[in-house]
Amino acid sequence: MIKEELSQIIKLKKEINQLRQKLQELNYGDNDNIVTDKVRGSMSQFPYLPRSFTITGREEMSEECLQERNEVAIKIRTKTQKLMEKVNKAFEYIENIEDSTIRQILTYRYIDGLTWEQTGECMSYSWETVRKKHDKFIKSIPANTSIYDVK
Repeated sequence: MIKEELSQIIKLKKEINQLRQKLQELNYGDNDNIVTDKVRGSMSQFPYLPRSFTITGREEMSEECLQERNEVAIKIRTKTQKLMEKVNKAFEYIENIEDSTIRQILTYRYIDGLTWEQTGECMSYSWETVRKKHDKFIKSIPANTSIYDVK
């Protein structure tokens, strides 16, 4: 079970980034949108020739629209917080492992998202050695253990 939970960390981090991006998009321009229009008028002085003018201003969002946007933002923040808690639990789990080699392997593999080859390179091992150490550690954990339950 722990291997599946650890495998989700990279995906959780990507989802967190997506949610943060959506939150930024929601806050873009805050409650004002800049709008542009063209109007026809005349010169301000004689001979008063007709002319087109471009005007720019801010269009305010309605209270309903602002409230809906804020509700969506709250939902996104809540979801982001829950995902961050899961990622933090995984960090804590990895940090509490006594064996430095295993901690490094799990960090490179699940936190940084490196391949077995890259992990082996970082640790000056072959990728097979790194994978075998990982598999041996995973097999030593009881089957129904969860990183979210471990303190």
